[in-house]
Amino acid sequence: MTFPLYRWSAVLVAAMMCATTALSQTADQGTTNPNGTAKKNGVVPLPPVQVEASKAPKKAATPAAPTKAPAAAPEKPETAAKSPKGFVAKQSSAGTKTDTPILETPQSISVVTRDQLDTRNVSTVVEALQYVPGIYTHPGGKDPRFDQYTIRGFNSQGYGAFRDGLKEIGSADNFNHFRTEPYGLERVDVIRGPSSVLYGQIAPGGLVNVITKRPTEERIREVEGQIGSDNKYQGAFDLGGKLNDSGTVLFRLTGLARESNAQVAHFSNFIPDDRLFIAPSFTVKPDSRTTFTVLTDYQHDRSGHAFPVPVLTSNSVGALPLYMGEPSFNKFEQDQLRAGYQFEHRFNDAVTVRQNLRYGEISLDYRYLTAANVIVPGVTTSLSRVARSIYEKTNTFTVDNQVETKVVTGPIKHTILTGVDYQQFWLDSTTLGGTAPSLIIANPVYGQTVATPTTKLLSTDQNTRQTGAYVQDQAKFGNFVTTLGGRYDWSDVNTLNRLTAKTVDAMDSAFTGRAGLAYVFASGFAPYASYSTSFLPTTGVDYASNPFKPVTGQQYEAGIKYEPPGARSRLTLAAFDLTQQNVLTLDTLHSGPSYACASNCQTQTGEIRSRGFEAELTANPVAGLQLVAAYTLMDIEVTKSNQGNVGKVPIITPQELASIFADYTFQGGPLAGFGFGGGVRYIGESYKDLANVYKNPGYAVIDAVLHYKLDVNTTLQLNASNLFNRDEVTCTTTGGCQYISPRIVTATVKYRW
Repeated sequence: MTFPLYRWSAVLVAAMMCATTALSQTADQGTTNPNGTAKKNGVVPLPPVQVEASKAPKKAATPAAPTKAPAAAPEKPETAAKSPKGFVAKQSSAGTKTDTPILETPQSISVVTRDQLDTRNVSTVVEALQYVPGIYTHPGGKDPRFDQYTIRGFNSQGYGAFRDGLKEIGSADNFNHFRTEPYGLERVDVIRGPSSVLYGQIAPGGLVNVITKRPTEERIREVEGQIGSDNKYQGAFDLGGKLNDSGTVLFRLTGLARESNAQVAHFSNFIPDDRLFIAPSFTVKPDSRTTFTVLTDYQHDRSGHAFPVPVLTSNSVGALPLYMGEPSFNKFEQDQLRAGYQFEHRFNDAVTVRQNLRYGEISLDYRYLTAANVIVPGVTTSLSRVARSIYEKTNTFTVDNQVETKVVTGPIKHTILTGVDYQQFWLDSTTLGGTAPSLIIANPVYGQTVATPTTKLLSTDQNTRQTGAYVQDQAKFGNFVTTLGGRYDWSDVNTLNRLTAKTVDAMDSAFTGRAGLAYVFASGFAPYASYSTSFLPTTGVDYASNPFKPVTGQQYEAGIKYEPPGARSRLTLAAFDLTQQNVLTLDTLHSGPSYACASNCQTQTGEIRSRGFEAELTANPVAGLQLVAAYTLMDIEVTKSNQGNVGKVPIITPQELASIFADYTFQGGPLAGFGFGGGVRYIGESYKDLANVYKNPGYAVIDAVLHYKLDVNTTLQLNASNLFNRDEVTCTTTGGCQYISPRIVTATVKYRW
């Protein structure tokens, strides 16, 4: 596979921009002297020396005091928007929307830092989450179209994705979700458990908040090249720093170009994974109290459909590694644009106002062939196929207005956050169906002509609006830290079904809250307990055309966090009890298509409870060693249902997850600059069917990395994920199968100056 000229050009232009900027920009450290005297044309003007005659008798000269070496600049305090060095972060805004120590937040929080993203060579958000407790990534297998994950057993795709504190609005029912390029991220923050009190409509399992790289005063010059498995060729650049000597205007420009086959098992030769990404941003700081940052990005993705053919075996389901599509027909092509800003003004030490705003749009052209029959080994000789074309357009608008006030009432110190946010989501979706030629299983021949689908199967126009008002008080009294919050939301979901000319308008409102208490010992131990709730409006109607009620959730959580004083490490142990109500289930009384239901009707008779234990360790125990480890044990079961599966575990929901990743870099001696690392990820067994008769076996995969700092500017790195190429497949009796990610080997060269 060739790398097109225009993509090489993007990488070369980036490198030229780096070099040109480096040569033309004035060195920041050359504008003043240590004593603050300004330079002029490179010459330092000396203060005038006055000489006077003195009649006083001469005194013995006093010995000059020994000259002290200039003190090293103090390390800047860690903030929630900036990734610290190493794998251990101590601040996060995900749980409170304020810059708060993780130790004081009464809920489970994890942070994947920039150094961890680089060390593991993360290429998707899902890969970033693979070593975070409570998260099952790629449920059902690797899908190059989406970032799919569950948190504490509950689906968070389209419901728990946030960027810079604003929701990446979407729905699990549509295909065009905002996709995230990890090279453009500063860090990834995860909060587990209901979080509607600050963020509104959200799945009960929790949320993932990615933090965008943004302008800094630090001079940033980086270019990177990669080659890897499945004909992967990628180039990237990251530039940033001051645009004027005073540092009141800063910029950041990040970009990436990739051509690759999709790194999926068995089908990589049929599916591309190409990307173009560019993200310009700038910050204006007219004074020390005001900051205005504009964040924009554009991304074009070309990928595809990667499912094996389902095989019926002894009433269960397996997978046949047969590509169902046609390379000339199948495609998943998506363009997305985001533009917004973050404004902050500090009136004084007590009052700060913020406004975060973003507009986004997505356009998707998706075509694929899928199986029209299930394969029975020894009986079925050909695969019948049908064609589908999906066209979706999405527009989103979100704004969050906040006032943060710090007050003292007697011995109690308060940080009070009040806010009003607004979200709007427009979706225009059309699905067309058509016929397609069959495929001989024993000797599949590709290149057959597929007619463009013309039969409308689905056509909807959906408009979702939500307004929320919230207040939160973080109060400190001695070693006690309380977090109390409440929120009220108004939601309106208007859906037009063009095929039936019917409009459904679902208006909901809900109160959600959180109460938490932590006690922070001087020794670094912090036991905590909290209660939190969530709500999530649900689109669609039942058999009688009644709109569905919102899904609700409640969680009790208790645990302990430990950060040894003076050390870069944290241990978190947490126990939780989480329940979700109004879960959609199949309407067994109206199981066929009807006038009100596009396919099988659904009802809201379901309830699911997830109880469990999580442990997480992030540590830098000795110089050069970085470590993350996680363990999750869940007792998750259906507690209400009309499908006869009460007491059963939901399908493809592993109840045990474990992982550990460590990386070590030699600090001295002949191996100085050389590093190596590796990790193990274990995914426990899960069930294929509602009755819990058939299982997907558990499995473990191994990741590895080697890296070497060739000189002060150049780093070489080699990564391998799923090192031993475990070829596992996850199936359901109703939804088919997907393979896990195969072995992927990537070589990286990075140059910074």
